Amino acid sequence: MALCFAHYLGVSPLVDAAVRVSDDLLKKYEKVSNATVLGELGRRGYQKVFMYGVKSLAPGRRLVGRAVTLRYLPSRPDLQERITRGGHGEGFNETPRWDALEALTPGDVLVADCMGMSMTSTGGDVVFSRILSQGAAGLVTDGGVRDGHKVAKYGYPVYGGGSTPTVGEPNVLPYEVNEPIQCGTVLVWPGDVILGDEDGIVVLPSQLAEEIYDECVHHDEVEAAILWHTQKEGISPKFFYPFNEETEKIYKAWKQEHGK
Repeated sequence: MALCFAHYLGVSPLVDAAVRVSDDLLKKYEKVSNATVLGELGRRGYQKVFMYGVKSLAPGRRLVGRAVTLRYLPSRPDLQERITRGGHGEGFNETPRWDALEALTPGDVLVADCMGMSMTSTGGDVVFSRILSQGAAGLVTDGGVRDGHKVAKYGYPVYGGGSTPTVGEPNVLPYEVNEPIQCGTVLVWPGDVILGDEDGIVVLPSQLAEEIYDECVHHDEVEAAILWHTQKEGISPKFFYPFNEETEKIYKAWKQEHGK
């Protein structure tokens, strides 16, 4: 388990990311469309980056952050013996889930792989209050969130398979932290950029975040120009896709109009 050695040695756990995406770049992505990121990644062969079965439990909140990953496994007594290290509560006050929560820093997102068990809790309002006190960016899981309506009141973005009143331990147990996981049928490496909006979650590989940013901004601006022009003139946008010479003319006019 990735963080267990660090835990026993008493050192701060680190996200094992290909590239640590800066806070400044994360901030810039707040204004980039998830659909645009999906398109740019698709052009590079990254087709499977949208999470299925994961929805916003706190609508209206944009999520951008680095993934700290947590993997759950089906419950079994011998697994419980391996992962419970605490001195009370049958050892559950020290498990890999707490390791993951303690690893969070501002700009990080807890991403929990619950094997798509959408009504099985990965934690509730008490456990996930630690995301708030750590100043982290939010929560994503393909499992359930116990008392999800209470967690949503913390103010950070919350994405999950659903809200549930159940506890998770009879079905799943937390196993390892900051290793590659699946979530919503998508691969997530520690440190990947997690992008959430009303449509759901897109996973941006950390090593591509800098590379595609300018192209994403350009694409969003061109589409803004098309909407500006077609609404003003009362014409169809179909003439400007795929982007062509006429699209470029509109884009130049839009930039002049908007001081770009």
